[in-house]
Amino acid sequence: MLRTYFVLPSLVFCLMGQDVPAPAGAIPNTPARPPAASPATPTPPPPSSGATPDLFSVRKIFIDKMPNDLDQYLRAEFIKQMKGRIVVVLDKNDCDAILTGVSEEEKGTGAKITGRYLGLHDVATGTVSLLDREGKVLLWSDEAGDRSLLFGAMKRGGERKVADRLVAKLKKAMMR
Repeated sequence: MLRTYFVLPSLVFCLMGQDVPAPAGAIPNTPARPPAASPATPTPPPPSSGATPDLFSVRKIFIDKMPNDLDQYLRAEFIKQMKGRIVVVLDKNDCDAILTGVSEEEKGTGAKITGRYLGLHDVATGTVSLLDREGKVLLWSDEAGDRSLLFGAMKRGGERKVADRLVAKLKKAMMR
């Protein structure tokens, strides 16, 4: 349908349907249309250094050194949980992505009793980030702790549990 607008001194008419000639002295006012994009406008070229990898294209991961030997536990968990999907490389030049992070562990008897045995808080926590090969683009990031509410004293804990949970979260993110 065609809409025609007429502006009169204090009244605006919007007629739906056929085009009606304007009354004497009225100024026709049609809605402005945006100008069409000219085909001569060039689009910016893609980056020359290659496309930024996404999380699904990562096959080789380099794991940076982390506090409390979290990097060692992460290497072991990648072998256990993602064998055939992810390869852990030891040379930074051979990787598709870099895994870096931090780890904290509470020390002392009080922390062990309330955390490990009673399951009230995390004794060990870890935060990791998966970066592209150059370390400029964040592909994924998450955190995990070792809290276990039931049978916490009988289950493994510490950095090993943190690594297990972090790799499981990354695996789930890669499956989406």
